[in-house]
Amino acid sequence: MQAAGINLSAFGLARRPLLAVAADKGKGELHIELQPATAFLGKFKLSDECNAVFDQWRAGLLGLPRPVAVDVALTADLPVEARFLWELTHRPLDFAFYGDAPRTDRVGDFGERFRAMLSRSAFTLGKDLLETAPAATVELLQFRGQYRDGACHHGKNGWKADDSEQRADKLLAKLVAELGVNPGQGAERLNGDDVAAMLCALAALGSAKGEGVLLPADLNAQVSERCGRRGGFEPNPRHKAPPHSAVLAQPFWESITVTRSAAE
Repeated sequence: MQAAGINLSAFGLARRPLLAVAADKGKGELHIELQPATAFLGKFKLSDECNAVFDQWRAGLLGLPRPVAVDVALTADLPVEARFLWELTHRPLDFAFYGDAPRTDRVGDFGERFRAMLSRSAFTLGKDLLETAPAATVELLQFRGQYRDGACHHGKNGWKADDSEQRADKLLAKLVAELGVNPGQGAERLNGDDVAAMLCALAALGSAKGEGVLLPADLNAQVSERCGRRGGFEPNPRHKAPPHSAVLAQPFWESITVTRSAAE
C-alpha cells in the first residue's frame, strides 16, 4: 500500500515543496522516499494562463499513489456571521493549531490558485486528495515549539540538531527520533520541509489504512476544545475541522526508513 504527501505550504516561505511517497512494507515497517515535487516547480507570472498551469499541476497529481495529502486548505470557507476577529481570516483548524490564515497569510496566493485548479478537476476530495496539518500533528504528539526552520543530521549516536543552540533544530531532531526514522540513502540530513512532507505522506497512508489519524468526526472535538482554550471561551461545536481533512495523531508503525531521490 502506498500514499503520497506534498508540503505545498513551502510556497509561503519561498521554498520548494517536496513530494514524499510512503509505502507500507509490512511488519510495522514503512519506507518514505523524498523527491522534488516537480509538477509544482518553476516560476509563475500573473500573466500566465490558468489552464496551462493547472494542467501541469493536475498531471503531477494524477501520477501519484492516492490518497495524496497536502498541507494547504482544500476549502477556505469562512463563517457568514463571525463573532470573533479570527473567524474573518482563519478557519477553526487554523486557529486551534496556530496555523496560517488560508487566504491572507504567506501561502494565500498559491492556495487560491490550487483551489481554483481543484474546482476545474475531477479529483474527489476526501478520497483522492486530503488536507492535513503537520503543525497539528506535532501538537497532538505533545511536542512544543516550531520545527519549520529546523535541521538535523544522523550520527553514530542517532539524530542530532545541526545547531544545538537553535530550538527548532533541537525540536526537529527529537521529533524525528520519536517517530522512529532511520536514515537511508541521501537522507542522513533532514530539515523542516522534509519532515513536513513526511508527515503529509504519513497522514495519507494512515487514512488509507484507517490507522493513526483523526478524521473530521473525531478531529472536531480537538478543534473546538483548542479554539476555546486559545480564545478564552467555552468550546463551541460549530468550530469544526474542515471536510476532507485527516491529521496524523499517533504512530501506526514500528520504524520508518527514509531515502532521498537522486533527482533532488
